[in-house]
Amino acid sequence: MRALRDIESGRVEQPQTRTLRRLADVLGLDVGDIRTSVSRSRRPANPGEPGLRIGILGALSIDRGGTVTEVRACKLRRLLSLLALCHPESASLDEIGRTLWPKEPPRSYQNLIHTYVSQARGLLRVPGAGQADPSPLIRTPIGYALSVGRDQIDLTRFQDLADRARRAHAGGDPAAAYEFAALAHRCWRGPILTEEPQLALHPAATAATRQRTENLLLYAELAVRFHQPELVVPALYTAAEDEPLNERLQARLMLALACCGEQSEALRVFAEVSRRLDAELGLQPGQELRQAHVRILQQQLTAPGGAPAARQPAAAPRDPVVPAPAPAGPPEARPSQLPGLNRHFVGRAAHLRELDRLLLAPGERDGQVPAALITGPPGVGKTALALRWAHRVLGRFPDGQLYVDLHGHARQRPLDALEAMASFLRALGVPGDRIPGTLGEATSLYRTRLSGRRVLVLVDNAWDEEQIRPLIPGDAGCAVLVTSRNALPDLAAREGVQRVALDGLDDDEALALLGRLLGPERVGREPLAAMALGKYCGGLPLVLRTLATRLVQHPCLGIAQYYTGLQIGGLSPQPADAGDGLLCSVQAAFELSYRVLPEPARRVFRLLGRTRGTDITSYTLTELAGLPPGEARWALCRLADASMVREHVLGRFDVPAPLLRYARTLLGQEEAERFRTA
Repeated sequence: MRALRDIESGRVEQPQTRTLRRLADVLGLDVGDIRTSVSRSRRPANPGEPGLRIGILGALSIDRGGTVTEVRACKLRRLLSLLALCHPESASLDEIGRTLWPKEPPRSYQNLIHTYVSQARGLLRVPGAGQADPSPLIRTPIGYALSVGRDQIDLTRFQDLADRARRAHAGGDPAAAYEFAALAHRCWRGPILTEEPQLALHPAATAATRQRTENLLLYAELAVRFHQPELVVPALYTAAEDEPLNERLQARLMLALACCGEQSEALRVFAEVSRRLDAELGLQPGQELRQAHVRILQQQLTAPGGAPAARQPAAAPRDPVVPAPAPAGPPEARPSQLPGLNRHFVGRAAHLRELDRLLLAPGERDGQVPAALITGPPGVGKTALALRWAHRVLGRFPDGQLYVDLHGHARQRPLDALEAMASFLRALGVPGDRIPGTLGEATSLYRTRLSGRRVLVLVDNAWDEEQIRPLIPGDAGCAVLVTSRNALPDLAAREGVQRVALDGLDDDEALALLGRLLGPERVGREPLAAMALGKYCGGLPLVLRTLATRLVQHPCLGIAQYYTGLQIGGLSPQPADAGDGLLCSVQAAFELSYRVLPEPARRVFRLLGRTRGTDITSYTLTELAGLPPGEARWALCRLADASMVREHVLGRFDVPAPLLRYARTLLGQEEAERFRTA
């Protein structure tokens, strides 16, 4: 540690190679990573090799000072594509492992990653650069990143130009907006990462594709205004073919064609999209599409060749807005499906602020639908937190709220995505006989119904990603909040859903909850006993409410007396009478998570009952169960994904007190059964 501090602080100018090698072994790095880090700490931040250009808006391309390199090796191509996609952020080792080995990374995948990183550094070195020059591929605390300027990767260059176009348009400078939108559009050479379909589904890639569409819509609008519609027609044709039900794209294509003198082709496009909407979704054209149709019929658009049309004033800065025909059909349904609030909710102020940041903060997600996942152990109050937040922000979602319990951890069968989708469509006013029978068609109809609306979607008690993914709307005005006991890492990797991990209540919050349940006077008479009871419950609201029920039923029973009985006899000091009900109500919640674990993870969970439940490592299980460290680590990670243990520090886990007692109960049952059958 002294050597590391001396190097990082600059007190050691030239660390010895053997010191660097020993540090590399301890930290899991290679010597080159440490040398690069030391070198970078002593010189101004290098914006990357000036001759290096990386392109992913199309096939991957590496341009090193005018020399274009073709990356044929699949793993290297995936690695560089992921790093460019994540720029300027880091890609974690786990994300790199999942990208390089989509099915299952090998056990030695981290060592293999270091090998591929070394090869990638050679590919990125610009001819003429010295071997001692820092590589633009650097090690970070969580993985690797590209240390290059935003102009050196076409994705970030596109994002900056598109953002400048949007700001210029909002600021009343259409000429600058047109220039920036055109430059941003020309950054694209084709669909993003055409050679890597897996990475094309990455949240950053899907967000970039949506931003490309938004930029094209702005570019097309301004091209028509500045009498250059022919510049955008080919791009609009391609985009409209990729998204045949996107009415905004179809409307822009119609207007651009009409401004080029192709009115008949524009009307054909309208007829085709109208037929498709009716056949596939049972819908009529929306307002924007109808307005474009009327403008074409009434010749209220810019004429070909740049001359204003006879009916349009030459000085008009914008095309006139034509009133739309009277809307057909009933108004859109406004669902209001949120369950009522838990009146004993306490605390969680920091988590509520975090949800505000993730789901309400404007302008941070580049058109991506705001989404968050609340995870935590059984009984920690995930649903209560989600409902509390949802009721706080009802005014931010004026078009309604959708709610579904997916029964991911319940006695009944979990709902599949199509069943949940059907309930949402009924709430959105779709008659039962018009709900499609396939998930793909139902998803398209669902996202069309939510287009242009601000609706909150609350998905409770999810089991896996496949239940959730189709329920995410396509409109960034909506927001999605999910609760699950499982960590669902693929939801974050593919959809960009941010995770909010929920732990037990702290001491003050547990006392506040007991005060709500028992009355402040009763808790005030025995504050230390009440605090001990809160710790006994591990801060889990479900366990606190369950145990407080007994105290409510026996007003003469002291908290200290009750707590002493719990210490001696388990959940209840009188297991012969009402104790079984308490045991079932708490342990049944734990059992739903325990039973679905694979047997190796269940065995490890039972063996945790022999520990104190704190600071558990893979080596702890090696001693308890005789497992190799790698298998023990896998089992602990599997338990952490199911929220049965918590990784409080990297590689170190603890178990909430009620779950630890449940593990001891299971272990005792197992040993008793073994004794009976011996």
